[in-house]
Order: sequence, then structure tokens, then C-alpha cells
Amino acid sequence: MRVKPYHPIRALRKILKQTQAEFAVTIGAAKDTVVSWENGRNPLSPPLARRIALVTGVDERSLMEGQEPLYTRNIKLKNPFSLEAYDKYRKTFWGQTPEENVRRQIGPCADTLELLFLAAARARATEGCSRLPGLLDSFIQWCQQAQQDFELGGEIDAELATRKKPITLNKSFAGWREMAKTDPTMAREFRFKDNPKIDDREMLELSTRDTVPVWSPGQSMRARGTR
Repeated sequence: MRVKPYHPIRALRKILKQTQAEFAVTIGAAKDTVVSWENGRNPLSPPLARRIALVTGVDERSLMEGQEPLYTRNIKLKNPFSLEAYDKYRKTFWGQTPEENVRRQIGPCADTLELLFLAAARARATEGCSRLPGLLDSFIQWCQQAQQDFELGGEIDAELATRKKPITLNKSFAGWREMAKTDPTMAREFRFKDNPKIDDREMLELSTRDTVPVWSPGQSMRARGTR
């Protein structure tokens, strides 16, 4: 029986008890990328080694240098990497629960994004032209790519479903009548029924049924009523 040569990515994956496809999703890469590493077709890049280290707690130099055995990120302690070390790292570095994980990470990430956007708004590539639109487009593309790389479509839809809420509009009958002509689908969504006896100036508040926000990077995805 032919034994496959040692490869740090394969060794790490076996420790984590993950298939190539599962490991690819964990680190946000294509399965073919993982396969190409393990069969030696492509080398592991430093940026992806750093990402894998951040995700798992393994030492990135162990990965890049093909060390056997793999070590934890605190290489001074010379602790071999193990499934137990991975579980401990996840709990201590990322948090005991997914909710704690989010709370721990979202603040610094929001601060960074705000700083980037403010800096881009102030930086002028040419007179009167900020870099903000380009940065915003880059961010939108990153969001869409991350959604695909980490296969988050279902989870995003589930989170958006928790944010559903009726949309409320308070318009004059003239406004509702205009909507019924120009956008009858929307008028039906608000269940508008005209009454010719009512003056155009009279106000009417209507609500839709619960509406789920749409995944749309760069725009608010929190349903809220408008007046």
C-alpha cells in the first residue's frame, strides 16, 4: 500500500477530523485549493497560512515549513497541535459561544471599517474626488465573495428572517392613489383599497405583512418602518 508523503495541511485536517470540503469551508477556500496543497501542485501562501492559524490555533510556521508534528501558535511552549488544543483555542480566543464570539469581534471590526471609510472620504486621489466610492465597492465585493467562500447563504437568510417586520407608510389618499396607478403591486402589498368618497388630502396609514430584508451588502438589512 502506497503511503502518501507527509503534508502539514493534510495532517492538520486529519487532526480536526474534517474532509477536504469541510476544511475548505472552515478557512474560506475552494476544495480544489486544499487538494492542490495536499498533492503538492500549489504551495501554501503566507496569507492563507496566517488565516488558517487564526482559525485553528495552529502555528503558521509549522504549516509553511512543513514541520512534523504541528505545533500550537504559542510555539515557545512546544505544545504539539491536537484536537483538544483546537477546542481550547476556540473557547479562549474566540469565545465560549457563537454569540460571545460575535460580541468579541464585531466592535473592533466596526471600528476598523469606520476608520477606513473616514480616511477614504478625506483622501483625495484628484481634486474634489474622494476614494470612498471605490472603497465601498471593494467592501461590497468582499462581502459577496466571503458569502460564497464560507457558504453562508443559508445562515444569512436565517438571520435576516429574524429581522422581519412590517413596513408602515403614512400617506395622503392622493399619494396612495398615485401608487395604485404607478406601482399597483406595492399598493396591493399594503392592501390599499380606495374609497372615492374620501378627499385626496386625508391621511391613511397602512402596513405590509411581515417583510424579510434582502441580503444587499452596502445597504441596511434591518427592516424598519418608514413614515
